[in-house]
Amino acid sequence: MVFDPISRRILNEIDKHTQQGIKEEKGKKEKSSYWVRCPNCGKWVVKKELIKKGCYLCGWQGKEEDIELAKAKFQSGQGKVKTKASGYRSACPRCGTSVITEELFKNGCYRCGYKPSKLSKDEKE
Repeated sequence: MVFDPISRRILNEIDKHTQQGIKEEKGKKEKSSYWVRCPNCGKWVVKKELIKKGCYLCGWQGKEEDIELAKAKFQSGQGKVKTKASGYRSACPRCGTSVITEELFKNGCYRCGYKPSKLSKDEKE
C-alpha cells in the first residue's frame, strides 16, 4: 500500500505518541513498586531494603505479603499508624514530622495537612 507524505507523517506521529505512552506507563509501574510505606511506622522506604534489612526507622521486618496487605489498608483508609501523644510534641502519623501535639489536633500537620481524630486511651499510652 502506498501512502502519500501527509498520511505517512500522521501515522508516524501516532506511532510516536503510542510508544511514548507505553514508556511512561512502564515508568510509573517501576516507580510505584520501588517505594512503599512501612506497615509499622508509615515512613516511605525502599521496598527491597524493607524486605531484606527491615525499616531503618522502627526496625520492622516482614515478608512481601505483609507489605502488600498494609499497602491495601493504607489506600482504603483503614490502616492507621499509631501516634504517641504523651508529650509536648508528637510524630505526624502520615509523614512522621515532629509536630506540637495540640496544634496537630487543632490545625493538622503543617507539612502534609493530615488532621487526626481524637486519640483513644490505648494510643495515648
